[in-house]
Amino acid sequence: AGCPLRLGCLRVRPAPPGGRSIEARGGGAVAMATGPYLSPGDRDTLVAEIEECEGELRQLSQGDPQANCEKLLLALERHLHLMRRLHAEASEQVVAACRKLCEACNFAATRLLNANNLKGALELLKRAEEVADKSDLDRAVTWNNLAVYYRRAGKLRTAVTFLERALAIEEHLDTADAAQTHLNLCATLSQLQRHADAILHAQSALIRVFEFLSPSMLNGELTGDLRETDREQVSVLCIAYHNLAVEHEYLKNFDAALCAYTSGKRWAERFLDESHQLVGILSSSVEAVRAKLPHNSVALRRADRLAVAFRPAGGRDHQHLLTPRNHDDSRGARDRSSSGDGAGN
Repeated sequence: AGCPLRLGCLRVRPAPPGGRSIEARGGGAVAMATGPYLSPGDRDTLVAEIEECEGELRQLSQGDPQANCEKLLLALERHLHLMRRLHAEASEQVVAACRKLCEACNFAATRLLNANNLKGALELLKRAEEVADKSDLDRAVTWNNLAVYYRRAGKLRTAVTFLERALAIEEHLDTADAAQTHLNLCATLSQLQRHADAILHAQSALIRVFEFLSPSMLNGELTGDLRETDREQVSVLCIAYHNLAVEHEYLKNFDAALCAYTSGKRWAERFLDESHQLVGILSSSVEAVRAKLPHNSVALRRADRLAVAFRPAGGRDHQHLLTPRNHDDSRGARDRSSSGDGAGN
């Protein structure tokens, strides 16, 4: 009874103070000055302030990040301010300071989102977006978290926009984050009743996770004692199977839902702890969908086969399953095949 459960995956820029920042435009290029002019005495004073600030940051980072969160944010803002006084905006020092501040803002915003403090989370995420302009990865992380905010605020279409912007970046980065963004899109589109689109994103998430896990699988390293990164990806894989099944349930395709739930359950039972939340969720979902199918359903027999480990396939030739890249050649091959059959008859 009721709708199936969805699982998602959670995730005032000041002008350069003082100093000069000269832009010269010409021939499509932008040339930036190396940095603001400072007298030797001013530079020495500024360097000393930066060293003092960095010492404070080291001390704060060694303590409890949650307890020191506000102090850390203030120190990172001051550090960025000082770096912009000493270095050019495009310098690696300013870029690094921006990235540290962006990471801290996203971390703090995530805590506030979990505490349902949406207003405070939005302020931090807007600040993170302002300093994320120097890193594609930082933009993708920030847009993912902004999508979480807008989803919590009930603005689902805005959430989809931010997730699509993040995905456009992540699809071209060598990270595993795209799978989780696909799952966030799946859950959000499901809330918008766009279940067919949600299925495509769940399937894309499955593909991305298998791409990540395939080297370990081929090397025989995917055993019960998983590396932490592999274990995390197995969890994402189980969520992808779950979300795929949920969307099939919404479309009343219970056969496909049962197979997806069963596949997720098999992975969860094989690689996750017995007490893991996903094991219980997938097991109960399997039983709930089985009850909706007739006893002679083919899907029930297929699910029983999926519930056990894969066995090696026989030596059958599956070349006929390949989709031809050149459809003219394919049509010619079919014509030749049919004419050959006719001659044989």
